Amino acid sequence: MTTLTTEEIMDSIVGKLRENKEKVSGNTLLNHAYLKIPEDEQDYWSPELHVSVEQVKGGSLVNGVVGPKPKIWTMFMFFYMGIIIIFIFGGALGVSQWMLGMEAPWLWSVPVAALLWLMVFLAAKFGQKQANRQMARLRNFLDLALEEAESRKEG
Repeated sequence: MTTLTTEEIMDSIVGKLRENKEKVSGNTLLNHAYLKIPEDEQDYWSPELHVSVEQVKGGSLVNGVVGPKPKIWTMFMFFYMGIIIIFIFGGALGVSQWMLGMEAPWLWSVPVAALLWLMVFLAAKFGQKQANRQMARLRNFLDLALEEAESRKEG
């Protein structure tokens, strides 16, 4: 929560993006800002920061969501859904075969799915760790933009 207006905050973010001292790129639309690491410094795990500013009584509320690029989200959701499908259908088929007294090689899909899930989970944690420094840079950029807007308003 800040005493600044939405326009003051968005003007400050646009000004900081034009200065480009913190090496952050992005764009704004109305009361939203999409901040990211410049393309020449991006890697697979580079985060993005979506900032939304809402006018509330007595000032503005600034919300930010940091996350991976949409294609990374999509890829991980695809992996998780595939693993869930292998777990459910392979496990159901394996249990059915086992209950009918048949050989049940599909039962192996349950531990295989658990192992795959663990591998995807650890890959996501690794990516989050890799993105920490860039995430801090995006957050610092937003903090500096808000501080500048507040100092302009006071001065």
